[in-house]
Amino acid sequence: MRKTFVFNGTRALSRCSSEIRQDSGRNTRGRQRRRLLNLPFRGAEYRDSFLLADVETNSLPAEEMLLGPSESGPIAIFPMSATRRRIVATIETTEGEAPSLDLVCRVLQDRAPQGIEARALHWSSYFRIHHRQVAQLRVGRIFLAGDAAHIHSPLGGQGMNTGLHDVWNLAWKLDLFLHGHGNQQPLDSYSAERIPVIQSVIETTDLLTKVMGTLNKFAQALRNTIIPMVSRLAPFQHALVEQLSELGIAYGGGPIVEGPGKRYFEDFVRGGKGFGGRFLLIVGNEAEPSTRTLAQQLVEQFPGIAELRSDEHPGITLVRPDGYVAYSSGDDPAALQSVRSLLERQTG
Repeated sequence: MRKTFVFNGTRALSRCSSEIRQDSGRNTRGRQRRRLLNLPFRGAEYRDSFLLADVETNSLPAEEMLLGPSESGPIAIFPMSATRRRIVATIETTEGEAPSLDLVCRVLQDRAPQGIEARALHWSSYFRIHHRQVAQLRVGRIFLAGDAAHIHSPLGGQGMNTGLHDVWNLAWKLDLFLHGHGNQQPLDSYSAERIPVIQSVIETTDLLTKVMGTLNKFAQALRNTIIPMVSRLAPFQHALVEQLSELGIAYGGGPIVEGPGKRYFEDFVRGGKGFGGRFLLIVGNEAEPSTRTLAQQLVEQFPGIAELRSDEHPGITLVRPDGYVAYSSGDDPAALQSVRSLLERQTG
C-alpha cells in the first residue's frame, strides 16, 4: 500500500528548491581544488541512482510538497507552480541517457498518490549523490561555499538554499574587509558559523533518505504509522518548514554574536534602503532621549559601518548586514557599551 506524506506551507521552499543535478566537470574541478587545499571531503555515497524530472502536471495545490515512501523506493514531489512539479526518485535501472516521460509516468503511477499525471517533460536527468562535507570553509585567502563545501541527498530540497546561505553569510564579511572596515575575526567566523548548519542539513537529509528508502519491513510499517500521526501536529509542521526552508537558522554561540543569533524578521528592514551593507543599531521608539543620543554618537564613531534606526519594539538591537541579530538587550544605556565592543572587535 502506497503512502504519501503531505507537508503544507512549502511554496517558498519550492521556489528555492535544490538544483541537484551534479555537473561532472564542475565536481572534478572541485575535487582537484580541495586536494590542493588538503581538504578531505568526508562522507559516503548513496547506493541508489536518482531520477530527476521537471514535468507539466494536472492542476495541484501549489503550496504542498509530497514525500512518498514505497517498496519500490522513495519519491519527492516539489511544487514549482500550479501545474509544474519537480520529481525526485530513486531508480534501480536507468533507461537511456535521461529519463523519458514514459518512465516518469511509470514511477508516478507506482509511487505517487492517485490523480497526479505527468503530461509533458521539460527537463530530466539521472544522477548519483553523496553526503559529504569539508571540515573547514576557509584556507587562508580561499573560501569554499555551496557544492564545493558540501553535498547531500536531494530529499528535502535544501541544496541551493544551503549554498545561498553560505554566500549570504560570507559576502558582507568580505565586503567589510575589502573596504578596509573589517579585520580577520568576521572572516574566521564564516567557517565557525556555517559548519554546524551544514552538518545539521546533511544529518537531516541523510536521515530522511534512509527513513524514506528503508527496505526493512518492520521499519517501513513503523514509518508508515508514526509519520502520518506526527505530521498532523502543528509544532511538527512548523519545525519541518523552518528546517527545510532554513528560516530557523541561528548563529548563537558564534564568535561575533552575543545571544541566540536569530534572524531579524521585522518588515521595515525590507525594501527601501534595506541594510546597505551596514550594521543596524535599532533603538525602540520609547527609549529615553539620552539613550537615543548615546546611540547616535555611537554610530557616528563607525561611519559607513553602522546606521541608527528606530522600531516600535523596546530595547536595543544590533542587526548584522546579513539580517541576523548580533546583540539584543533591554532599554539600558549600558547595553550600548556591549554593542561598541562587538563592533570594535570586528572592525578594529
